[in-house]
Amino acid sequence: MGREQETPPGRRNGLSDAGYGERNSYALAGGHDTGLFRVDRPGVAWEWMSQTGQSPNRSDWVRPQVAEAWSRCIEAYSLKPGTRLAPGTPADIEHSRPLGELASASARTALANIAFSLQSLLRDTSVALLVADPAATLINVMEAGLVLGPAGRRLMALGAKWQENVLGNNGLGTAAVLREAVAFDGKEHFAAELHPYATVGQPVLNASGRLAALLGLITDRRESASALLCFLRLAGHLIEANLFEQLGPGGCTLRLSPAGTNSGLAVEDCLLDGLIGVDKKGKVSGATRGALDLLGYRLHEEVIGKHLKEVLGLRLQDLLREACPDGSSLELTAPNKRLLKLKLFGGCYLSAICGFSRGTPAAVHRAGGEAPAPVEAVRRPAKDGGQWRDTVLEAALQKGISAQNRKIAVLITGESGVGKDHLVRLMHEAGPRKGRPLVQINCAAIPRELISTELFGYEAGSFTGARIKGKAGKFVEAHTGTLFLDEIGDMALDLQAALLCALDNSEIVPVGGSNPIKVDVQVVAATNSLLQECVRKGTFRRDLYYRLNGAQITMPPLRERPDKLGLISHLWDEETRVQNRNGCAFLSDEVLEIFEQHPWPGNIRELRNVLRSSMADMPGRELRASGLPHDFLEEMNHGGAVLSAALEVPVAGTMPEAREIFGAGALSESEERTIRSALVATQGNITKSAQRLGITRATLYNKMARYGLRR
Repeated sequence: MGREQETPPGRRNGLSDAGYGERNSYALAGGHDTGLFRVDRPGVAWEWMSQTGQSPNRSDWVRPQVAEAWSRCIEAYSLKPGTRLAPGTPADIEHSRPLGELASASARTALANIAFSLQSLLRDTSVALLVADPAATLINVMEAGLVLGPAGRRLMALGAKWQENVLGNNGLGTAAVLREAVAFDGKEHFAAELHPYATVGQPVLNASGRLAALLGLITDRRESASALLCFLRLAGHLIEANLFEQLGPGGCTLRLSPAGTNSGLAVEDCLLDGLIGVDKKGKVSGATRGALDLLGYRLHEEVIGKHLKEVLGLRLQDLLREACPDGSSLELTAPNKRLLKLKLFGGCYLSAICGFSRGTPAAVHRAGGEAPAPVEAVRRPAKDGGQWRDTVLEAALQKGISAQNRKIAVLITGESGVGKDHLVRLMHEAGPRKGRPLVQINCAAIPRELISTELFGYEAGSFTGARIKGKAGKFVEAHTGTLFLDEIGDMALDLQAALLCALDNSEIVPVGGSNPIKVDVQVVAATNSLLQECVRKGTFRRDLYYRLNGAQITMPPLRERPDKLGLISHLWDEETRVQNRNGCAFLSDEVLEIFEQHPWPGNIRELRNVLRSSMADMPGRELRASGLPHDFLEEMNHGGAVLSAALEVPVAGTMPEAREIFGAGALSESEERTIRSALVATQGNITKSAQRLGITRATLYNKMARYGLRR
């Protein structure tokens, strides 16, 4: 519609579409209204589109990719320019499992672990890393210093929909449509809610070329959009290679890499090897995009199911014969005339040609061409009672132990309840001072007047009420061991100077004393405050901050943990042992869905309390949604408001209270009958029942719990 309309008023840039190549034309934005390429004025074009209801022509003012996306929003999705578009919150959407490759918990965990490793590269960059399912619904959010405020919190709520037909064009939603990496800056977004940000998206494909997930970035540093696009392209290839190795098609795997100088290759193809899966019949069963690019193919369909000779010019039998004896690389010329190095691994057991078998029993299982079924750890009670270990805890633990070995102070940061004290105990038990004292002091729980005596002790008779023999302080108690200063951000400013002196000189002077005492302690501090912000405000000494911040470890909130469901399962199993359930207690699928999308503002501390109270009141062997605490389900409804409570700003669009849906006063008997009828009509299907009633699944679970209703 309206493709011949007059273009937005203003000065033309004089550049043609030919200079807009997607792979090589990204340049830093020159300002808020210049876009990614310095060749358009998306701000003016967006205002014009809002007034006319039409998208501009391809050659005018915005990049072709933006114009085409705006056109889809108006013509295909019937979105109105200038109106408020919201991604939804966990309370507004259906609880649905991720699709395709990510249908299993193990696959989601594998992807989240890889993404979590990448997130460390973005620390202190004001960029958030997003992981979405193939339908562009957020399944994992990892922040790295980005403060979005209440509106931004709703954008990044777990379960928020970023589809083009919901939120307009954006990095994640448009990447799902185009199946290629995309970036949008400011007013290149159709939705005004995204104008303060730049968004970048990259599709993640599985071994057969189907869309498995979406990787995205959002930042308020819009000038970095083009650099982030390059980063995300490389990250996407890296993730695909990792997923291929962990969840590949089975059989044997061929690793391809360029041999010598290869012109015309993208940077990701030069840095990362390409992977090809081959089944026992010698047919290609899967490939990464890196392998396709090296071989000169565009689509997976061009190689999947074909014999290896058609793809590489080499039969599997010949490859096994030449590659197996020593595992060395082969050089070959691919059908596209490119010189490649090829290495075979995980496949010698496919044929007796080599005369021997190599590989583990697990590998032999995969040789039949089938990948092992993913293990749903969240439904299996653990019986060993061992410590929980995941990517987050393992990385933090290794960093902490390394710092202790070098006698460097450790600063642990993170929200309240994320397990900072648990990490300190693990670090002490596994570090060089294990078996020595571990002394903890909560700087926020002790009155200001007593902290000095608690830390440094006092001499006999130094003040009224003092012990006759005096008292040794925490520094002396922790001698040769570890001193854990919890909530260090709440320490009084005058005591910070004394603490700094003790740390610098490794000696303390008791209150009322005059002779210094030498101490040897490993100091570990923890806080949920932003110490850098406290330094700027003058409430925390800059020199003490640098003294404590020898090695900083940031513990992510529970909602950002990559193996969140695995951790929940582990804590649930611990609780079954504490309450003598003998491992005979399980979490239902509906509860797992709620746990996966809950904002968890209280983090692991809140999780433990929910599990403990739910199990105590659980009548059978399986915990269902009706057995969850009422306040917990209400917190699910108001997740955006809970996370933004610290800002004291109301969040628009949160679910109304029950009285606003069904009228004032207590819920009536007619409401119970209505809910019961909906459940009967849908044969207990929660999603369909909620749709019939016009409420969310979380709200329905809450009401069922109130009335004691079951499916």
